[in-house]
Amino acid sequence: MKTFLLLASLLLIGTAHNSCSITISSESTLSDLEPLLTIDGYWKFNIGDDQSWAAEAFDDSQWDSIVAPGSWQDWGYIGYNSYAWYRKEVQIPSTRASDFIYISLGRIDDVNELYFNGVMIGQMGSFPPDFQTAYDRQVVYPIPKSLIRFDADNMLAVRVYDNEGEGGIVSGPLMIGYYHNEALLSQNLSGKWRIKFDFNRRYTDYAYDDSKWDEIFVPATWESQGFNDYDGTASYRKSFVPSFQSGSEDLYLILGKIDDKDRVYLNGKLIGRTEDMYRTPLGNRFNGDWQIRRAYKIPSGLLKYDEANILVVMVEDLGMNGGIFEGPVGIMTKENYKEYVEEYRFSSSPPFVRPFRID
Repeated sequence: MKTFLLLASLLLIGTAHNSCSITISSESTLSDLEPLLTIDGYWKFNIGDDQSWAAEAFDDSQWDSIVAPGSWQDWGYIGYNSYAWYRKEVQIPSTRASDFIYISLGRIDDVNELYFNGVMIGQMGSFPPDFQTAYDRQVVYPIPKSLIRFDADNMLAVRVYDNEGEGGIVSGPLMIGYYHNEALLSQNLSGKWRIKFDFNRRYTDYAYDDSKWDEIFVPATWESQGFNDYDGTASYRKSFVPSFQSGSEDLYLILGKIDDKDRVYLNGKLIGRTEDMYRTPLGNRFNGDWQIRRAYKIPSGLLKYDEANILVVMVEDLGMNGGIFEGPVGIMTKENYKEYVEEYRFSSSPPFVRPFRID
């Protein structure tokens, strides 16, 4: 199966080269994630599957120790294709306690769940009997602040299922970090949003009731939060009251990176989009929009300062991971936006969403 997927990807890439119409994207590059600590090196390891191994207090002293990243076959488990667990104790420094914290586990072959202090915080792929590999996805999960004990011991436990070939935490980067440019935000909109996996223009109405929608953390792919193997349209909604005072300076809505395309509405008004979301033939829509950082100017007078604002982001995912997957996410002043743009001025690829006209 893995060989088939690889060959299919190569075939599509070849098609793109010949027609100049398709660009196949890989996963997030983690270009903006700053490390607080690296977590590569020795991990406790055991084959088999027992849910008690996720517990923070479980005694893993009799387990083997192997190095990650690297397949478990490299450590003598040759021919083993089934369940295994990794465990590691980490201390997260309090220097960034005010930031949202993320964990990168590189690429895991095939399916994984991550437990932090005994609580499951992420999953990619599907375990048997409905097996679905996620071996080609970059694993990044947000760590809920309520679970973190800063400057003290925290337990990571990774449950892995391998179907064939190499297995385990096979490549990096392995680290715990934060998005450094979140400090430029006047209002950080990372955190819990609501999501529904379709789109209807009614969802952009200010008074629309989204109370029965699922909750999701932003920024992170929806696959990393249990919404596996979905490709298509989804609608995000968030209600917020500005935590800063109104002023005369222009404001920008920053949405980081979105896989693949988006339309953005604030209080019912369209304020930004990637071009030709619906009207472009599919072959011309794999154009690398997932790599572009979204930054949309907020029209003057649209933002409410004394009551709730409703932000709706409609996302179209064309394959592999999907969603608002990389920060920062929030509102910046014009001056801070200039600093944000300057950081990527010499990027080899278009770093920000292309200008467009809203009719």
